[in-house]
Amino acid sequence: MKQSYLINRRQVLRGSGAALALPLLDIMSPAVQASPQTKPPIRLGVLYKGNGVHPPSWDISGTGETDFEFSPLVKPLEEIRDDILFLSNLDHLEGGWSHHSCAVAFLGATGSNGRNIDRQQPETIDQLIGRQIGKQTPLSSLELTCDGIFLPEPVTSYISFDQQGRAVPRESDPQIVFDRMFRGINNGSSKRRNLSILDAVLEDANRISRQASTDDQRKLKAYLEAVRSVEKQIQDMDNKAADERFRPTSDPQLTRPVVSESFPARVKALLDMMVLAFWTDTTRMSSFLMANSSSRIVFDFLGINEEHHYLSHFVRNAGTKYITHFNMITQWHVEQFKYLTQRLASIEEAGERLLDNTMLMFGSSMKHGDYHSGRDLPIILSGGKNAGIKTGRWLKYPDAQPYGNLLAGLAERMGVDATDFGSSTASLEGLNRTMNYDFGVKDTGNWLATANGKTLEFSGLVRPTTDLEKTNVYFIRLSDGSDVKLDASFGNLNGKRIDHYVGRAAKITGPFKQVAGQFVVTNIDSIELAK
Repeated sequence: MKQSYLINRRQVLRGSGAALALPLLDIMSPAVQASPQTKPPIRLGVLYKGNGVHPPSWDISGTGETDFEFSPLVKPLEEIRDDILFLSNLDHLEGGWSHHSCAVAFLGATGSNGRNIDRQQPETIDQLIGRQIGKQTPLSSLELTCDGIFLPEPVTSYISFDQQGRAVPRESDPQIVFDRMFRGINNGSSKRRNLSILDAVLEDANRISRQASTDDQRKLKAYLEAVRSVEKQIQDMDNKAADERFRPTSDPQLTRPVVSESFPARVKALLDMMVLAFWTDTTRMSSFLMANSSSRIVFDFLGINEEHHYLSHFVRNAGTKYITHFNMITQWHVEQFKYLTQRLASIEEAGERLLDNTMLMFGSSMKHGDYHSGRDLPIILSGGKNAGIKTGRWLKYPDAQPYGNLLAGLAERMGVDATDFGSSTASLEGLNRTMNYDFGVKDTGNWLATANGKTLEFSGLVRPTTDLEKTNVYFIRLSDGSDVKLDASFGNLNGKRIDHYVGRAAKITGPFKQVAGQFVVTNIDSIELAK
């Protein structure tokens, strides 16, 4: 029997110069006659922070996948533990190890082709996904940012590159993003920016509501209230800026600012844009560059006066103050990831949560902010239950896995084959099931130290210091429980890539002295993984 009240899944609310997509409603496919076509799509959202992290403050600890403790930097996520998947031991096979290469490697899984923006770069995974599934949505992908362009190395300011290797423009103005999604910014009739989207489509919304069930009316009301809330955020930002702005006495040079006076409000509005984009199925692929790979943002609203990039060099710019400020910025970024996860979790979709149909990835493309290391990348996933992501875990691989395999695994869940993408070798295992890995590094009994003249040869587990005033110090645990102290220069530690060995057993040689009965090595002559 024909059901005249049904509406198409791609139904939009239309008004003068405006079009607003709808969330999934029962009226599009009644529960009693659900069809495969009404199954919510899977989305992928990516949040990127440049400049790495302070590893001792980032690394979580524990004995198993569900038996772990949150580190200081990720402590805000403890409240949403069941929706989080921590990943450890993902390494760059190609790329990384420099600011400009990290930018490309984050979604490209390979190195950059130079530092300049006019050089052709490899296509990134978000653009590959958008190119293959983007025809199903109004926008193939949505690129957001709250950072500017670092002119000495422009490539550090982009994480998305298209099939032709061109940097994909990012948008930092939530009002323009809103117009692009809902007003059709290229339409001449859409230039009336003072007209509310909801006012424009009110008549059509009332018509749909009259056809809808009580449950659909509730969903529609919640959705329209969310749209109105975003409009109000944008309006409030504009009003505040207008009220506080000095009236110039001469014609100013009108250069659009990179960062709003209300930086946190702008970031929140952009995150809400990503939520709306997924909720309305305007796009299924979105990225948010929160801090570029050589970010110079000053987080003064946190009481910090130093540039982000300067603070990331916490070995060369040693001191508790600088590491503390750097960690405050990283934790603030983590809190934005938490907000996005919770916002998606608060929205009902097809009897579940929008978060269950959305995979979120947060992280950086380098680990140690000063050594620029490309191993054990700081990566967190959330959501994606219906994409086969098993959360509430810490997945620490016993052997290093290619980071590109994670990108291939996420793309696979979007319906895109990317097993030969970048440096990937396969789809990453373990995202969908418990792996029961042994998290310990086994002491072979051969972690010993032997002096040979002025040189010490020793093997053991490499651990960083927790002393924020002495960030160039490492300890190597021997089989007898004692430690060799490694206290070398930044140049030596960076040149030998000491951070590559943290959490692993290494064999090291170097000149030494004894202080209060402890071996203290002052330079690394050689280092390799212990057998």
